[in-house]
Amino acid sequence: MKLYRMELYKLWHQKIFAICAVCTVLITVFYFGALEVDMEIAMVDGQRYYGYEAVKINRQITEKYRGELTDEKVAGIVEEYGLPSEVVYDYPGWRDANYLNGFVTDYLSDGYKRDWNNYKAPTAVYAIADTQLGEIEHAMGGKILFAYTNGWKAFLDTLQMGMILTSVLVLLSVSTVFAQEEQTKMLPLLFTTQEGKIKDTYAKMAAAFTLTVVVYIVMVLLCLLMSFCVFGLDGADCPLGMALSKELLVRFSVSYMPIASFVRMILGMDLLAMLLLCAITMCVSAHCTSSFGAVAMAAILWGAPLLVRMLSGGLGYFFTSCMPLFLIMTDSVYEAVSWGTRYAVAMLWVIIALTLICAEEGCRVYRRQP
Repeated sequence: MKLYRMELYKLWHQKIFAICAVCTVLITVFYFGALEVDMEIAMVDGQRYYGYEAVKINRQITEKYRGELTDEKVAGIVEEYGLPSEVVYDYPGWRDANYLNGFVTDYLSDGYKRDWNNYKAPTAVYAIADTQLGEIEHAMGGKILFAYTNGWKAFLDTLQMGMILTSVLVLLSVSTVFAQEEQTKMLPLLFTTQEGKIKDTYAKMAAAFTLTVVVYIVMVLLCLLMSFCVFGLDGADCPLGMALSKELLVRFSVSYMPIASFVRMILGMDLLAMLLLCAITMCVSAHCTSSFGAVAMAAILWGAPLLVRMLSGGLGYFFTSCMPLFLIMTDSVYEAVSWGTRYAVAMLWVIIALTLICAEEGCRVYRRQP
């Protein structure tokens, strides 16, 4: 235990870790404020609101209509707020919409907006039964729940960015766990101590995984806390497609699964991604004789799946889906779940196997050092 605490202390008190940890938090907070909060807009009674004010207005007006979605509620929304029609170049969404009439336009009208050059202002609103929402209700065997779900969207978007930054932090920190001993010529001394090769190796491995899990937990809590405090986390039982602004299709059950269920999947995949990245990085570190070489090689391996996916399909596409870079991507997990349970289970086994193999290989190579 003493050796484990020493190794954890060495990782925790690296200057590169402290600097990158602070930068990771600051960039995540900035991303949340600039791309989630500031992009919110609400048009109510002819007055346009932006940013946090728009969030408060959208939450306030949605409270009246939350619960089971009915044609009466849809009619009430249209009567009270009308339908949007204004589109502005390089702005993602209707410029004169709020959360309520924006939802009606997207899912219950003849209007659409694919981009600022390809859109149609809504002119008619359909009954729920005559739309894809009606098909979803039939497949679910009950009414669709409606609430303000932008908090979950903000959480998932920010978490994705946070996990990218966390991956960089893990790469820079864990890359030195084995390589620095070779670089500083401390291996002969370490291997002649009372603890010996085996205890020292497993202490380093345990410290690396502990650090990885801690930074993962901190990032999740940071993103969750920001989303809860600003947007709230209402609508956990609402269909996922509503939160992600995706088309609700009966043939893809993931599109109407509860948001909370998908969030649990994302959190699990993110944890597996961090553990796999840690194992890969330790394996690379054990094969390198310098910290710089370990960091560079680990970074290349982390980004390589992006190039592989661009150049391959089939099994190549499947294996890149199991890599840390894509496991933290919301759309990648959404796609994997939409392909069925067997695909997701196969991914899970591949991830676990790769994590164990890389961790064991790193330990084996390190113990073979003279």
